[in-house]
Amino acid sequence: MAPHSFALLKPFADRVRVELFTKERPAESFPACAQAVGVTAFATLNQVHGNRTVLMENESDRLEDADGMVTNHTDLALIVRGADCQIFVVYAPKQHVLGTLHAGWRGLVAGAIPAFFQTLRNHWGVAPAETYVIAGPSLCTQCAAFTDPEKELPTIPRRFVRGRCVDLRAAADAALRTLGVPSTHVERHPACTCCHPETYWTWRGSDREDVKAGQTNLLVCTLKEVLA
Repeated sequence: MAPHSFALLKPFADRVRVELFTKERPAESFPACAQAVGVTAFATLNQVHGNRTVLMENESDRLEDADGMVTNHTDLALIVRGADCQIFVVYAPKQHVLGTLHAGWRGLVAGAIPAFFQTLRNHWGVAPAETYVIAGPSLCTQCAAFTDPEKELPTIPRRFVRGRCVDLRAAADAALRTLGVPSTHVERHPACTCCHPETYWTWRGSDREDVKAGQTNLLVCTLKEVLA
């Protein structure tokens, strides 16, 4: 598949930089990811499929048990990992604040999205309507099959359930709209990780052992210094 460029953040190219790493464009290491966005320091989380978001001020390699992180520090690469789960980059231009979020189905059930935006509001007064959100490749509806969706995903509205399958992307988008993020401020990578295992790392597809060993799709982002 052809590489995807996130057009939504192009107007802010002098303020924020984002890169996507996949099987087609493998990441050699976290330091190499940081170098790809023009910095040396990086931060990653010990992603636990929960709803905790943390402030990130310094370099940190999987020291925090959380799925979201936010910063207003420049020259710090935030790295979020996913292999079928939804992964997001969120940018607030007015406050020059950046964040990443990992939200699989367990995270959606736990309320990871509203918790993330509450952190932005609490610390910088960022309203959801002021943010821009990009989402990496993740499961399509047909590939997001469950044994019993009503029991496994009790907080997901029934309108997103299609038999044993669940439209997790639409559920996440609805959560963003409910918070006040305009639909014009959201851009999704169109690909399904499981449908295209030749290009993306996929837990539900053919890569479970590789994912356990640390191979994942990565969204990497950093704030640039804004010159007065």
